Amino acid sequence: MPTISPSSPHPSSLTLEAFCAAERPDLAELYCLGQADSYRRHPGSVAALLTVNLADAFVVLARARDGTAAGGMRVHPHRPDTPLPIERALAATCPISQAVARAPAPLVELCGTWVAPVYRRTDLAATLTSATLAVARALGAVTIVGCAHQHVIDLYRRFGAVVDDTLGIHPYPDPRYRTCVFWADPFACPEAQAVDAWTEAFRAGPSVEFAPAPAAAA
Repeated sequence: MPTISPSSPHPSSLTLEAFCAAERPDLAELYCLGQADSYRRHPGSVAALLTVNLADAFVVLARARDGTAAGGMRVHPHRPDTPLPIERALAATCPISQAVARAPAPLVELCGTWVAPVYRRTDLAATLTSATLAVARALGAVTIVGCAHQHVIDLYRRFGAVVDDTLGIHPYPDPRYRTCVFWADPFACPEAQAVDAWTEAFRAGPSVEFAPAPAAAA
């Protein structure tokens, strides 16, 4: 777990901010630009950007000292009159909307994870997930839904994600990917210590400095 400190002197430290996209359009745009740049580096991923609607999203964004975006993730609270990104992506191929409607509420979707290339060999993706789960808790969520392809599902499993085999495997965003739906409980997490640390850090304010650690060896 990274060292969380509001005044970290580490030269490679990052600032992690949690915010409502509608209230911080400047930071929301920075997140979107970073996500688009990251997804363009992976064939087929750009199609996933078509499901993005930030109007009701909460965003967790990591920034370097020079202000450049280092990585990010989103939380979308479920509202009956607004399809979640996962519904926009998979409703044509599986009964995801019915599954969301049956799930215990309040429910949120976690999605839109990306990390800038320079931080790929650090634990930033796990840190973003921990912090985003803390945001989900703060929003009162008792159920998390999301989708993930074969290259990232193991990350979410570390945080308690359980794949829903009944909803199938999908060639999304294109046939090179095998994407599944997962569910999770934000309060029953194998990485609870990390999520608890971010929950406590956010109580002091929406902006926290930390230094990403090298990724653990596989």
